[in-house]
Amino acid sequence: MPETTIMPDAAFKVDAVLFIMQLLCTFAMTGIIWFVQIVHYPLMRRVGKGRFTRYLQSHMVLTTFVVAPVMLIEAGAVLYGLFVPNIWLHGDAAHLGAVLLLIIWLVTFLVHVPGHRRLAKDFEARAYKRILFGNWIRAYAWSFRSIILVFSLLRVFVAEQ
Repeated sequence: MPETTIMPDAAFKVDAVLFIMQLLCTFAMTGIIWFVQIVHYPLMRRVGKGRFTRYLQSHMVLTTFVVAPVMLIEAGAVLYGLFVPNIWLHGDAAHLGAVLLLIIWLVTFLVHVPGHRRLAKDFEARAYKRILFGNWIRAYAWSFRSIILVFSLLRVFVAEQ
């Protein structure tokens, strides 16, 4: 007896792939941001004044290399989900997730980029404290995004049963 498969339409596949990409990118960034907040940023204070600027310049380049593609893919998937209704993420969950991502991007470009540029010239306690505070905002925002995505995923699977 031949096997029968149900092939979802192309739009469903695109929606599913983009939701999974968003989920994976959000989970990756949640893990990265907590590692940076708990381990990486506190260790910055131990680098030493003489080596700090070179260390931070390397940190900025290497971190951007790792997180920029993930953040861009996440943002693209979020925008797609906002403008193309789908079963994976919609309504309040999609809007709240997008607002949290907007907050993350605003904190990144209004607090972190200028703060890291200042620190790349010389260690400045005020700039360091600002990036620590800003990173708490990003850590919680990405964590809440992860929770929203998990509940959205569960909602789809529960609805299918």
